[in-house]
Amino acid sequence: MEKKRNILFDNIRVVLIILVVYGHALEPLRFDNRLFIGLYNFIYLFHMPVFVFCSGAFAKSDKKRIVKKYLIPYVVYQALYGIFDVYIMKAESFHFLKSYYVLWYLLALAVWSLILPLFQAEGKRKKQICLWIGSIGIGLLAGYVNMIGKEFSLSRILVFFPFFLLGYYIKQEDMGKKWIEKALEYRKKKRVPWICIILFVGIFICIYYGSSMINTWGLYGYTSYAFQGYTIFFRAFQYVAGVILGILLFMIIPGEKPILPYLASHTMGIYLGHVIVIKILEKVGMAEKFSNSTMGIAGYSFVVTVAIVIVGMGLSWVINKRKQERKNK
Repeated sequence: MEKKRNILFDNIRVVLIILVVYGHALEPLRFDNRLFIGLYNFIYLFHMPVFVFCSGAFAKSDKKRIVKKYLIPYVVYQALYGIFDVYIMKAESFHFLKSYYVLWYLLALAVWSLILPLFQAEGKRKKQICLWIGSIGIGLLAGYVNMIGKEFSLSRILVFFPFFLLGYYIKQEDMGKKWIEKALEYRKKKRVPWICIILFVGIFICIYYGSSMINTWGLYGYTSYAFQGYTIFFRAFQYVAGVILGILLFMIIPGEKPILPYLASHTMGIYLGHVIVIKILEKVGMAEKFSNSTMGIAGYSFVVTVAIVIVGMGLSWVINKRKQERKNK
């Protein structure tokens, strides 16, 4: 029997993967335009934190599953991307111990899933809260240790773990399931989603006008404070902003009908595969051609994102169809 999918979480993941692709398409052009550096910073404040939260909500500490779903793909993609980076992108070198671009997420998911037994506290709400606050403390203090950085994605594993743990706890009855049910009830009131949209846009406007105070490199969470020139207060701001924007996103995104049903179950495939397209377009100078105007940047990033999403939907449809045909045999 096929497991029933959570439509709200599926829709959130669809929106987030589109934002991931859009953010990466925008990446080489963002510093050329004030509007888009503001938009880029805004997206990076919440899209990966919420993605990590969603992964935590459905996490299982199953060693065979972890090896098959995360570790083996990580090693394979790390090798393939290494070849791609050296022979296609003509990089001078490739450091296997440093996760390539988006691959840090696979390694992080493997580590987070493996250590979940250390954070088991079912039925113990106070213990869950203490462990979650402790994970935030570790993420904040990690920035003071210069040796914690890109190697083995250690910095990101520590920095984003609180969102994973929050997702894991929030799905449990004692910690947050009732909160979710209440939130879903509030969503049915016509004014609530609109209020959340206004707040969401309002925060974007604040980020836009305050972009000069935001350290874009700090949003990645892959280095120490000293290396990228930001502080523990900025990382604390990231945690607060990630939670607030995440809540608003859950209140805005519809959860009754699937937005793009074929895409929802294959977001990881798009996450891992879209990089090649964007990197090649950047290598051949396609991105640079559109960097001179706001309309050019907007058009390029939009078209690239839509094209990748359409191809991803097509491949997802084919995969789903083949799975269905196998079941019917």
